[in-house]
Amino acid sequence: MKTNVFKYIFFALVIFMIGLAIYLLYNDRKKQVYNTENYELKIDMVRELNIGISSYDTIDPILSNNRDIQYVDKLIFEPLIDITEDFKIENKLAKEVSKINDITYIVKLKDDVYFQDGEKFTAKDVIFTINVLKNNNIVSIYKENVNNIKELQKIDDYTIKIILNEKVDFFEYMMCIPIIGSHCYNENSLDLKTDIPVGTGKFKITKIEKDRIILEKANYQNESKIIKINLILKNNAKDLYSALTNKEIDFMVTDNTQYENYIGSIGYNVTQYPGREFDYLLLNNEDSILNDREVRKAINHAIDRNQINYNIYNNKYNICDFPLDYGSYLYNTDSKTEYDINNVNDILSKDGWTIKKDIWVKNYKELRLRLLVDKNNDLRLKTAEKIKEQLKNIGIEIDVIKVNSNQINNYIKNKNYDIILTGNIISNNPNISTYFGDNNSSNYKNEEINNILNEIKNIDNQEDILKQKYTRIEEIYKEDIPFISLYFNNIFILSNKNLKGDLSGNWYNIFYNIDRWYKVKE
Repeated sequence: MKTNVFKYIFFALVIFMIGLAIYLLYNDRKKQVYNTENYELKIDMVRELNIGISSYDTIDPILSNNRDIQYVDKLIFEPLIDITEDFKIENKLAKEVSKINDITYIVKLKDDVYFQDGEKFTAKDVIFTINVLKNNNIVSIYKENVNNIKELQKIDDYTIKIILNEKVDFFEYMMCIPIIGSHCYNENSLDLKTDIPVGTGKFKITKIEKDRIILEKANYQNESKIIKINLILKNNAKDLYSALTNKEIDFMVTDNTQYENYIGSIGYNVTQYPGREFDYLLLNNEDSILNDREVRKAINHAIDRNQINYNIYNNKYNICDFPLDYGSYLYNTDSKTEYDINNVNDILSKDGWTIKKDIWVKNYKELRLRLLVDKNNDLRLKTAEKIKEQLKNIGIEIDVIKVNSNQINNYIKNKNYDIILTGNIISNNPNISTYFGDNNSSNYKNEEINNILNEIKNIDNQEDILKQKYTRIEEIYKEDIPFISLYFNNIFILSNKNLKGDLSGNWYNIFYNIDRWYKVKE
């Protein structure tokens, strides 16, 4: 009987402690929220933001080749489909996108969207934008997005049928083009009928001056604390650094790893994330030595990426392990290759290689390879020499061959190479067939990966299934190492310390969280 009484007391105490913990956590969270809100009420908040822009060309989203303007234009002009921080797709001006077959899509548009001048957004604006992009006289970074569109059919004011010339993998990502108001332009051209182009975004252009462009919040229902943005136009990056130092601007974007040479290392904040430039070692999987998977794995473990990053890239590149290792939701972040000399020795020894006179030898063949590199790319030349040094230290001899970019293409075409230090500009979609598909430059063949790539092409908007498929490709990649991932460049947001909020983003969009930005008076 006493035992039961003690049990009841024990359980009562446990329940009491759990309840107390929940109560304390709730009150602590409530206090944090209150303190945050109270802090924002007490501070002297500035609701105006100054963004530095160098080498300005045009604010027109179709024509601009300026990366900084392309970022800003995402605040003014919206696409049919947008990309999230982890590179998923989400509807923006499109309400629904249906894939009818490999070359036919039906796009239903939102019917409650207005341009910043009050005009209603309709299918006419989408068709106008795409047709302008397809105009042979127009040069635009978005031209590739519409190259395979054969025909546009207006079903009604809010429904469009898109017919392609051929199947395009991940075509939904191609719909990330800014939609402009057809009523602002002369027919089939980008000649403005009005002084200022309009979009459907949260900010609108109110004035274009010689040295600045002024944006104001278009929809005051929006909770953004910033209601005005001044784009401060400078001739070059050097002037931009000076403007940041002098606090003429609050915010600038750069991919220059040497920015500290211009503005020092203190007095400002830095936010960084991977860029689009992916560097890797292309391995010829049909080479008499590199067709051995164990050799490829050993080289992968023998390269100290951290040392290369520190010595050559000012420790400001993003070491990566896969072509999707730039923040994509499809990349498995749990799997990272480590620099490990002991692992190299184990791999090669078990594979039948032995060290003789400081070089690995197997069947009387030395582990000696040629590394091709573009002679006009100083950073890659330095990287190639560092890789040569690292591999020599563990018994692999590398001969660095300096060639021009055209020669590299010929070497790849003729399969006459061992290793090439090269790179790609990553697309906004997760298509990795360049590295693994038919006729890939590594001459790599894997039937399972080919099957998965074909399956992926037919999976529409099923994120969990896509994630599983890509995870399996990554697993095979780690087993086979058909090429060696090195790093991505980084994009840096340099901001004055009085700019507060979450400045995180990605190379597609840096303004995801601008609604939570604010400035305080210094």
